[in-house]
Order: sequence, then C-alpha cells, then structure tokens
Amino acid sequence: MERVRLTSMEDGIVFLKKETIEEPKDTEVTVALKASVVSPGTERAFILSLENTDRNYPRILGYSAAGVVVKTGKKVTDFKVGDRVAGIMPHASLHNAESRNLVHIPDGVSFEQASFVRIGVISMQAVRKARLELGEGAMVLGLGLIGQMAVQLVKTNGASPVIGLDIVESKRCLAKELGCTYVCDSRQEDIEEILKGIGNGKLPQVVVESTGFPGPIEQAIRLTEKYGRVIILGSTRGSTEINFYRDVHKKGIQIIGAHISCNPTDFSYPGYWTFQDNANCFMRLLSEGRVCVDKLVSQRADYHDYNEIYANVLQSKEDYITSVITWEEERA
Repeated sequence: MERVRLTSMEDGIVFLKKETIEEPKDTEVTVALKASVVSPGTERAFILSLENTDRNYPRILGYSAAGVVVKTGKKVTDFKVGDRVAGIMPHASLHNAESRNLVHIPDGVSFEQASFVRIGVISMQAVRKARLELGEGAMVLGLGLIGQMAVQLVKTNGASPVIGLDIVESKRCLAKELGCTYVCDSRQEDIEEILKGIGNGKLPQVVVESTGFPGPIEQAIRLTEKYGRVIILGSTRGSTEINFYRDVHKKGIQIIGAHISCNPTDFSYPGYWTFQDNANCFMRLLSEGRVCVDKLVSQRADYHDYNEIYANVLQSKEDYITSVITWEEERA
C-alpha cells in the first residue's frame, strides 16, 4: 500500500511525500487517518530546527490523530478492522501504529474531537505531576493549544481559582470561555499585585508554564506562592536565567518537568499514567462534555492545502490556536 505524509527537510520547507507502507508488524495496527491535529509550537520548532530538536531528516510531523483500522498484526487482540481509533500518529494518510499507542473512540465523539487525544494527554501532565488538590489556585502561563487544554483540565480537577496569562487578548478571551476564572496580560507591571488581589493576598499554589519560550519560565517561578509547584509543560527552546536563591530556594517551591516521554509504557501509578490510560480518560472527558476541543480549531483544511496550514504555523499568528487536517487519500 502507498501513503502520503507531511514532512520537511533541513531547509524548513514542508512538502507531501509519497511512500510505500509495509504490512503491520505483529503488535501493530494499520490506521487510515481521518483527522490529525497540528501542534504549532512543536512542529514549528522541528521544521525550523530550533534548539532542543534533533536533526533527523526527513522530519516526522504530527503526533495526534484519529482514523479507522484497516489491518491488524497477528498478535493484536484489542482492535479489529473497522474500529474507530485515536492515538499517537503522524500527519499521514496511513500509519502503522503500535496497538499500545491507540484507544477506541467512544460513540458520540467525532474523528475531529478524538484527534486531539495526544494534545489532551500532554496537557494532563499539568494535573498529574502537580498532584493538584481541590480548591488550590492554579495559573496557566501561555494560552496556546496546550495551555487552553490545561486550563480545562486543571478546572475539571478542582482548581479554584483558575487564572490564565497571555499577551494576546483573543487567547485570553477564549480561555475565559473555556473555564478561566480570571485572565490577565502577563506584561502588566503590577501583575504580582493583581494575582495577590485575586488570591486574597496569595499567589497561585500551582503555576503551569506552557508557552514553550524560555523567558516566561522565570516569570512562572517568580509568580508562584511559597511552597508551591511550577509545572514545566511546554517544551522550551533555549536557556532561562533564574535567581534560584530568591525565587526557588527561599520560597521552598518545586519545579517539576512534565514531558510526556516520562510516562511509563506498561503500568500506571500515581502521577505517571500510561498513554492508553491517559487517553482513555481523555476520551471519557470528551464523551461526557467535560472538555471542549471544538473552540480550539482555528482552521480546518484538507491535507492538500498544507501550504496554507503551515503558513499559519510558521508565521506564529497571534490569534491562531491549531489546525485540523482531514485525510481522504485514495489507497492502493
């Protein structure tokens, strides 16, 4: 069988690559994609070979998608041909995915909604790693795709108040729609006093840094309450200068890395769930209407329109959140 997938080379130009896809291995499932979600910060970083990215070409773009099973490996027992599935898959018309990296899509959840699965799982790390307690104040710094999802998840987990910080007004407005109690412009000179006013004299106990830029990490640490936790959710591209004595040591705060690669592959335990367990949880939240992904879509486009899609990504447009790519490739 042949497939097409979106990729890029060292020159930073995105293009469609046609290639032959092998038969699925024993533990793999071949999925015909219906929808995939662009992760703007990560994909822009890899396309442009920014700091903390590898140098493997051609690039594999995309990591969150949904589709229909068309073949299964000999040892696969939990999926069959015709099943609707979502999981870790690139922007491609067909993909052989490890069965442990897929979950079933519940009735009532569309392919588009389910294609956000890994975005949801990544954002869940804000809750898992923070061990967020009911009634703790939580602030999300950076209201892009991951940040908007994190806002919803910390609220679902009982954070109060939920505060969103971003320099872009449209993103602050969206975060308010999606559950933020308060939103603020992170550039305000008196931001610390504003936050203390919201928290009855206290800064947030949990601060989720999701911008992917090194500078805001210092601000996240500085704006965390004594004994609080800073969750590094965004994958930063560069170095940050921090006054550790003043902002970390003397305040007794914890800085916690929350990269999804730290999750186990076989068994879940508190704070560290497998992809499948996290993904099934996210599917339930979607099915129950406890998280909303529809409002996160800035653009819906067929994969043939990839130049238009990646113009939004590479230009870092202020009001852009994400694109959903649809796939209906003819397969041999």
